[in-house]
Amino acid sequence: MNPRWGKIAMMILSAMIVRVGGGSVCADTYGSACGNGGGSFGRHGFACPQLMMLSDPFLRAADSDGLGGAFVYAVAGGSSDSECGHCYQVQLLDAEREWRDDFPYLVVQVVNSGFDVMSGQMDLFMGGGGFGYFTACNADCGTAFCQGGPCSEAMYTGDFKEWVNAQYDDPNLCYSGGIKWLDKKNTTELVRLCERLSGGSCNTTTQSCVRTNQQLFHQNFVSTKYTRVRCPRHLYEVTGLHRLDDNVYPLPSPSVALDRACTGDRAMGHFCITTMQDCCKMSCSWGGKIPSYAIDPSWPCIFTCDRNGRVVP
Repeated sequence: MNPRWGKIAMMILSAMIVRVGGGSVCADTYGSACGNGGGSFGRHGFACPQLMMLSDPFLRAADSDGLGGAFVYAVAGGSSDSECGHCYQVQLLDAEREWRDDFPYLVVQVVNSGFDVMSGQMDLFMGGGGFGYFTACNADCGTAFCQGGPCSEAMYTGDFKEWVNAQYDDPNLCYSGGIKWLDKKNTTELVRLCERLSGGSCNTTTQSCVRTNQQLFHQNFVSTKYTRVRCPRHLYEVTGLHRLDDNVYPLPSPSVALDRACTGDRAMGHFCITTMQDCCKMSCSWGGKIPSYAIDPSWPCIFTCDRNGRVVP
C-alpha cells in the first residue's frame, strides 16, 4: 500500500473510532426540547433511549464488564449537578408496592438533577417512567404538559393521557410514575400500553417499559443502602461521561461495603428510588458541569440524542 494512503486510512479509522466511542466536545449547540431549554438554539436535544434501565445496550454493557446477573445498570437524576458522572452501587430495600427476594444490586450513574429530588434519592430513567416538572415525550406536549410549560419539539407519538397512565389511582398525573403494570397483570396488555407511547417507533422504549415492569423495578422504593463506586468501562461507554477522579473508588462487587443509607417516608410520599422519563436533554449533557481536573476529554458529557434516538452531533 502507498504509505500516504495508509496514513490517510489510519486517520479515517481514528475519526470513526472517536465518533463511535466518546467525543471531545459536548452537544451544547442543541437546546433541550423541554420548556426549559428550546430558546434560540434552533435544534433540540433529548435524553437518549440507550440510557434506559434494562435497555439492550445496558444489558450488554453489564455482561461485558462481568457483572451481568448480579448487577443491573441504570442512570438517574440526583439532587445536584455536582454529582454529574458519579456512580453508586445500590441495594434496594422496602418496595412501595411489590417485593421480590432476588432484586440484584444496581450500578447507577447520575446524569441529571432535579429540584424535587432529595439528598440520597435516585430518580431512575426507564421507559414510561413518568413525567416530572418538564415534558417532551408526548406528541401533544405543545398543548398538554406539566408545570414546566410547553415543549419545543416532541420525541414520540403517544398523547399525554397515555404517557401519564399509572394504572392505579393517582391524582398527580405528572408525578404518578407513568406506566406501572406490575407482574401479576396481563403481559400482552402491558406490551400494548408500552408500544402506544412511542407508536411502535422506538423498540428500546418499549423494551425498557415492559422489562422494568415485569422485573418490579417500575415502582418507588422507600429506602436503600448505597456507596460511591468506580463507573465500569462499558457503562460509561453507553452514557458518554467518565470522570478522571473516579479511580479512587472500588469497582462494583457484592463484597463492597455500602456505607450510606437513604431512608424515605412512605406516609409522606418521600422515596429513595423513583422513576422517570420526561425525554428532556439531561442536565449533565451540558459542558461546564464537571470540574476541569475531573474531565476525561474522551468522555466529557452525557450523550444527547435527536428525536430519532441518534446521538448528536
